[in-house]
Amino acid sequence: MKYSVQDVIFGFFKTTVLLIILEIFSSAVLPAMGIDSFKPAFNVLIVLFLAFKLNVPFLPFLILSIQFIHSGFSIEGWAPGTITGIFIAFSVRYVKDMLNFSTAISTIVVVQIFQLAWFVITAFILSLKMGDFSHFFPLFLKYIPESIFLSLISHHFFLLLDNFWQVNRKSIGVDY
Repeated sequence: MKYSVQDVIFGFFKTTVLLIILEIFSSAVLPAMGIDSFKPAFNVLIVLFLAFKLNVPFLPFLILSIQFIHSGFSIEGWAPGTITGIFIAFSVRYVKDMLNFSTAISTIVVVQIFQLAWFVITAFILSLKMGDFSHFFPLFLKYIPESIFLSLISHHFFLLLDNFWQVNRKSIGVDY
């Protein structure tokens, strides 16, 4: 897939606007409705989409940018998420040809697996940084419902991002 600079700028702009809206929703609207402990990590879905669908040499910079925007709404910070995102993106590149996104079920399963890998790596980095692994398992149990929710919406979310990045048009060789 070939992307022009204009394609990347427009796709990234649309993706960034979507991320900001979703971050505001999950960090302000949900707590205002009384849902304090449920904060889905939409940035993970965006990074997974970029890793699965875009084959560009500056993918680590896109991941850094997504994580930097996410860090404005989270206490997680951009560094652990960026390291994890780049590691996951490289892992996806190795197994991408074996993965099938033709059905919603296959997308849900693959996204769930990579989200769990994302959590394990990020939690390990943060636990290592703090020198305390006692919160790893309770955080994992808290993360499971959020990851299941994100996996269930992943197929439709990826279809939306396909439109933002014009993936289907690029994959069939049409150059606009």
